[in-house]
Amino acid sequence: MTRRNNLNRLAHFVATVDAGTITGAAAALGISKAVVSKQLQLLEADIGTPLLLRNTRHLQPTEAGRVFYEDAKSALTQANNAYERVQERDRKPRGVLRITAPVDFGVSYVAPFAARFQEAYPDVTVNMRLADSLIDIIEDRYDLAFRIGQLSDSSNRARKLMSFEEIAVCSPTSAARFQSECPSNLDGAPFVRSHAFANKTEWMFEKGSDQRVIAPKIVSEANITLAIRAYVMAGFCFTVLPDFLVRNELKDRSLVQLFPDWSLRSGGIYAMTPPNRVRSNALQRFLEMADRELLV
Repeated sequence: MTRRNNLNRLAHFVATVDAGTITGAAAALGISKAVVSKQLQLLEADIGTPLLLRNTRHLQPTEAGRVFYEDAKSALTQANNAYERVQERDRKPRGVLRITAPVDFGVSYVAPFAARFQEAYPDVTVNMRLADSLIDIIEDRYDLAFRIGQLSDSSNRARKLMSFEEIAVCSPTSAARFQSECPSNLDGAPFVRSHAFANKTEWMFEKGSDQRVIAPKIVSEANITLAIRAYVMAGFCFTVLPDFLVRNELKDRSLVQLFPDWSLRSGGIYAMTPPNRVRSNALQRFLEMADRELLV
């Protein structure tokens, strides 16, 4: 005979992890602390392993508890969505979307797009964290992370929004100084490096089977594209940046591309979501709208 688990205990466990205390969970569920405590004990007995570490002030999930929490929360979300889809088939997206993105991409694209999205869906609040450091979206409980470049192996779900190329750019007044038949002229030239390149000191240009590796002289570094662009526009130096971050400057000719017939590295822009989390209506609408409008 198939064993039937008490699924109500999932709600007690998830509420306890979210609140950090049994008292907070009881208040959120509108029941007594004794009921929550008893249900947690029974749940651990059913599973046969401790799910929570207890001390006098708060609770923390064990390693097994963290895994169980993600699946339990996903199951509860899916169950609630099933009810809500039947009850309110035309319900508009609502709630809070927690999103993280690299600083430059977040400022240039995500923030203005989020404003357009929020105007279209006023019941959704978009909570953004812009940081160039790699954020664990599961540990920090983000709904969506934007990633730029090449993805490392991950259990997260990723969808590619677009491709980009790195390009060398400088001010129009500096272009004549750097131009030649091939990029070798850039070897030893003054260069502003983005912190996104970390300790990279060489760049390889390719044209068919021809390859040229250059090692420019790094005269300045910055972590914000706005600062790098301003530096390059005002000085006799060049930089390498993703093409989508200098799109407007290339269009108005405040920056020009060096050696457009030669290629540097390419990469992708990705929208990444946690692997085992059911997508809310708000997140689904955000992703659908991002496919159409984010990078336009």
